[in-house]
Amino acid sequence: MTASSFFSVALFLGLSSITSYFLNKYIYGIFSNNKILDPITSRSSHRSKATRSGGLSVFLSICFCFAIASSTYSLAVNPYALLGVIFMALTGIADDFFNVRYREKFFLQIFSGIILLQAGYEINSFHGIFGVYELPEWLATTVTLFVYIIIVNAVNLIDGLDGLASLLLIKFYVVVGGVVMVGTSEMALFFPIAIGALLGFLLHNFSSVNKVFLGDTGSLFMGSVMAFFVFYIMDSSSQIVIDTYISRPLFCVLLLLYPLTDTLRVILLRSYKRRSPFVADRIHLHHRLADKGYEHWEASLLIFCLSISLLSINLFLFQYIGLVLCVLVSLTFMFLSFFWFFK
Repeated sequence: MTASSFFSVALFLGLSSITSYFLNKYIYGIFSNNKILDPITSRSSHRSKATRSGGLSVFLSICFCFAIASSTYSLAVNPYALLGVIFMALTGIADDFFNVRYREKFFLQIFSGIILLQAGYEINSFHGIFGVYELPEWLATTVTLFVYIIIVNAVNLIDGLDGLASLLLIKFYVVVGGVVMVGTSEMALFFPIAIGALLGFLLHNFSSVNKVFLGDTGSLFMGSVMAFFVFYIMDSSSQIVIDTYISRPLFCVLLLLYPLTDTLRVILLRSYKRRSPFVADRIHLHHRLADKGYEHWEASLLIFCLSISLLSINLFLFQYIGLVLCVLVSLTFMFLSFFWFFK
């Protein structure tokens, strides 16, 4: 990284952090004064006044910094990608204010995914997983939309503990940002902007006085952004530096491992109990940590560290033991972690 690029990254990381911090504080005041508060229910993990204004503040912070970076620097993102994630953010805003029914939200997510596909990136190859490489166009489109729905809802489901979703999002943007920035410079500044917006939000999210949550605005918006970069990495036309170090599909799964694992577990447990997979409860893995006495920041940091550790282990071992053994090592690590920390 050159001195000028390092300066621009540091500049927008700082600008986004400051903007997000003060926007979160300002919008919290508006929500609080107008009694737009997150209700405290039997499944709530908070017992003090809180608002779901964090997602809106993060979204506006990113929009503000993105506008500056795109007009003064070389930041550029495909217009269809922007339209798709903005549409998902607007869906989240509507859900936070008016409680959009899940069936309607599901169709809005499909529509957003279709828009995102027009950006030209999709899961058009399994890169050798199960012996499959290039996919037919109809199958690539179907798989991409399915993965989009899974990612967006998985991120939404883990937003139940202070700092958890934000820390995992920051990890994603740091790692993917490093990978993408090596291959292309046009999207490089987006990553410090997104990380800064989340850091500014975290200070309020961990506060015991003026607490804010991401809400559906933040989780749906950030989930759709994550999905876009997963499609970018998985698209066979993208030049990705990690190809010499790890399998692309394994890399993407490891980046999203906790949201995907927790979501699959919750759906299976609810289905086993003959309950709707979409009914909210407290059977998530992070809720188990909170119920065992972990403070929110401790539980979130533990999951964050476990996620980073597993990704690092695979990046180190893949060149020596290959895909199959890496999967076995990962499964062993997950089982041991579950019985040691979550059981």
